[in-house]
Amino acid sequence: MKKIIASLMLALTAITSDAQTQVTDFESFTLTPNSFYKDTNSVPFQSAGSLFRHQWTNGSFAYWSGGFSYTNKTDTTNGNYNNIYNCRAYKGYNNSAKYATGQDRATLVLKAPYDRVDGFYITNTNYAYKSMKFGDSFAKKFGGTSGNDPDFFKITAKGYLNGAMKPDSAVYYLADYRFTSNSLDYILESWQWFNTSSLGQVDSIRFFMNSSDVGQFGINTPLFFSMDNLTVTDAFVGIPENNLYTNIHLFPNPFTTLLNIETDEAENIQFQLFDVFGKELIKENLESGKKQINLSFLQSGVYFAEIKSENFKVVKKIIKN
Repeated sequence: MKKIIASLMLALTAITSDAQTQVTDFESFTLTPNSFYKDTNSVPFQSAGSLFRHQWTNGSFAYWSGGFSYTNKTDTTNGNYNNIYNCRAYKGYNNSAKYATGQDRATLVLKAPYDRVDGFYITNTNYAYKSMKFGDSFAKKFGGTSGNDPDFFKITAKGYLNGAMKPDSAVYYLADYRFTSNSLDYILESWQWFNTSSLGQVDSIRFFMNSSDVGQFGINTPLFFSMDNLTVTDAFVGIPENNLYTNIHLFPNPFTTLLNIETDEAENIQFQLFDVFGKELIKENLESGKKQINLSFLQSGVYFAEIKSENFKVVKKIIKN
């Protein structure tokens, strides 16, 4: 048994050390000044590790109808529907020349399935920002005339694996007027990090946008966002699940606050909890082979629980809602 465990630990070391991170900053793409990616055949564009779907509709009124486009436009004055590519932050993250803009239900496909998208920098487009800030012929001014309307504009990232949507999601509020104090209300203007690592291993991600401003024909807020420095890790930094010892129960899973642990053995049992980056969060002993642990302090997401003794070692993935 000890030989098997030693072999597993060597495998873990190899997996951890081989993990590589790729950052797509869009700087390698070629553009003329003040322009954007457009392909009338709806051909996606791609980086070393990711493919960005792009949809163009032809006809008497041709337009970019879905997915992503990369751009170097820097017009933060025009907030109309004919200026949909510009980010509010003027340039890309860290004052870079290029970035990407996406629409509601834009899809990002990983070229190596089962990777983890750690996250990316996000901000509003100028079109969406000015629509929320001042209102327009389609959308309301956020907060209303009194400033007290509990408006919001958010983006939800949903991961897909083997064609099925995963239960995990990551949410970022691009604007939030739901605070008790109006002084805390905001519409995002700068680049901020959107952590999507809670989605775990995925082969694609789709982005869903929602707003409190909904009318007869749907959402009134312009459904666009800008992104930069997409960061993808090509292997899960952590210990893969194994089943050397099956009489271990962690429940409920997914859990909300309390996690119950039960094993058949009752001596020298140790419980450890790690986040997706391999950082240890908890280390406790299970004196009776049973324990209930309050994990209310954790953020929603994916974690790895390790239960071990001198005779066995098991790692299981758990999810906090």
